[in-house]
Amino acid sequence: MKLGFIGCGTITAAIVTGLNSSGHEEAIAVSPRNAEVAAGLARRFTNVTVAATNQRVLDACDVAVLAVRPQILATVLPELQFRPDHQVISLVPITSLAHLRAATAPASAVTRAVPMPMVARRQGPTAIYGATPVARRLFDALGSTIELTDEKCFDAFTTETALMATYFRLLETAATWLQAQGVAPDQADRYVRQLFWGLAGTAMAATQRSIGELIEEHQTRGGLNEQLRTHLESKGMFTELTHALDAVQARLTGR
Repeated sequence: MKLGFIGCGTITAAIVTGLNSSGHEEAIAVSPRNAEVAAGLARRFTNVTVAATNQRVLDACDVAVLAVRPQILATVLPELQFRPDHQVISLVPITSLAHLRAATAPASAVTRAVPMPMVARRQGPTAIYGATPVARRLFDALGSTIELTDEKCFDAFTTETALMATYFRLLETAATWLQAQGVAPDQADRYVRQLFWGLAGTAMAATQRSIGELIEEHQTRGGLNEQLRTHLESKGMFTELTHALDAVQARLTGR
C-alpha cells in the first residue's frame, strides 16, 4: 500500500505518526500545501517524501487520502487526474460519497472516513462509510474502525467529533475552579487530567453496562455527584448540548 495525502494538516500528521508507530514502513507521499508540517514529517520519518504538487502525490500512490478543507475541495479535485487503480479515502466533511465518486472518477473505490487527532497514538474510533479492505486495514492500525452502511449515520458520527473542544473546555473550567480555591495551577491541571482519564478508563472497562447505568453507579441519592448533575440539568446544559449537536449536523448536511 503506497499512501498519498492531498492536504497536510493536523489529521494527516496524526495518521502518518500513528502508522509509523504501528510498524508501517511503506512509502508515504504528502502534498506541499502546508510546507512546515510536510517538511516536519519528512524529517521525522524516512518513508515520507514531500511531493512537488498534488498530482505528483497521486502519481506516487495507489491509495489517495483527501485531507483538505471542504471549502477548497472544489478547486483541488478538478486539477487532479485519478487512475482506475486508485483507491480514494476522503476525510473531507460535508461532501457526499456520490459526489466524491463522480469527482474522482475513474478511481476504483471511494471511502469516507472521520479519524481524530488521537490516531497519532493509535487510539480512538474512526467511522468509515463505503468500507473497503484497504480502509479497514488503514484505520484498524490506528485504533478501531466502525463501519457504517448509512451515510446519514456517518454524518451523525462526524457531528460527534465536534465534542472535542467542548470536552477540553469542561476540563479547563474544572481546573480553573480549583485554582480559584487556592490550588497551585500544576496540581489543579494534573488532578483534572487524571480524574477524567480515570473516568474514560472506567467507561471503556465497563462496556457490558450502559452509560446510563454508569451514571447511577457514580452518584448516590442526595450526594455530591447527584447535586452537580441535577443542577446542570436544571439549567438546561444537556438539552443545549443536544441542540448544539443538531446545529452542527444541520451545517454538515446543508439542512
